[in-house]
Amino acid sequence: MADDTEAVLSELGLNPTTAINMFYKRIVANGALPFNVSLSEEERANLRFLKATEGTPVTEFKDAKEVADWLNDPDED
Repeated sequence: MADDTEAVLSELGLNPTTAINMFYKRIVANGALPFNVSLSEEERANLRFLKATEGTPVTEFKDAKEVADWLNDPDED
């Protein structure tokens, strides 16, 4: 993520220090963050899904054979 950020800043002709200073100045000028801090609907849906599936048992497989064996096991639900 840092590399992506630095690439964008470079395209804008900025370095990280300058960008941080600009960010701080906007906070002081606005008395708040210079952008809306909220989750998107997709992020909220992901959080609801994670909460709803909390504690659900997870089976991890190394390869397709393990998946096939698990699917063909009559004792598995």
